[in-house]
Amino acid sequence: MSQITVNADLCKKDGVCVAVCPSRTLALNAKGFPEEVAGSSCIFCGHCVAACACGALTHTGLPQEPFLPALKRLPAASVIDGFLMSRRSVREFKQEPVAKETLETLLDVARRAPTASNSQKLHWIVVGDAAKVHALSAETVSWARGAGFGSAMLQQWQKGNDPVLRGAPAVVVACTPKDYAWGKADCAIALTFLELAAEARGLGVCWAGYLTHVAGVHAPIREMLSVPEGYAVQGGLMLGERKYAYRLIPPRKPLSVQWV
Repeated sequence: MSQITVNADLCKKDGVCVAVCPSRTLALNAKGFPEEVAGSSCIFCGHCVAACACGALTHTGLPQEPFLPALKRLPAASVIDGFLMSRRSVREFKQEPVAKETLETLLDVARRAPTASNSQKLHWIVVGDAAKVHALSAETVSWARGAGFGSAMLQQWQKGNDPVLRGAPAVVVACTPKDYAWGKADCAIALTFLELAAEARGLGVCWAGYLTHVAGVHAPIREMLSVPEGYAVQGGLMLGERKYAYRLIPPRKPLSVQWV
């Protein structure tokens, strides 16, 4: 039974829905209307409905939530470029907790990040309690001490600093099934979406590399995070109200590029 229906009274037969379909699920029939191709495999991306300017398509296979309106005008390129280049890895945070509503909004943005074949296999873990964040840092340092790893990390910890999660009031971790080949890539993209959405709200963010690594080799960290059975931690972010502002954008190494 077809999941995609077409309102013949509204359809302009322009073929846009067919052209944007990444899985070639749609084709134009003899009358010029789009219809599903027998044996095709829809990936439920929603492109066909989203691109139809006349609102002629409906897709019952998509999640039952409304489509959101797309921006009619994007910010100027100079604004976007400035925003992206102004982004900093923040490692000094205020101790105010991040509101649960804010974290939910950030996750809602991140769940719309692209995934391989629109698989959407990500699972999120949020640690919004500063004491629990500190406990994760302490267990990471304990593992590093036993593994003879990270002498600089251990020295900082002994001085009363937190080199793992930097005293952040919240941590967000992204997981996927262990056997999912595109887990790292999908999580990196989604975490970047979340990071930029957080930056736009004035939050400071830094990637949690130590925690991500240790979660892959140290069962107690996975237990503290309550990682579901069969899932792997693919990346994480520490975030909170930034303690300091940045006035300038630091330089970078010259661009290394090859045109072929």
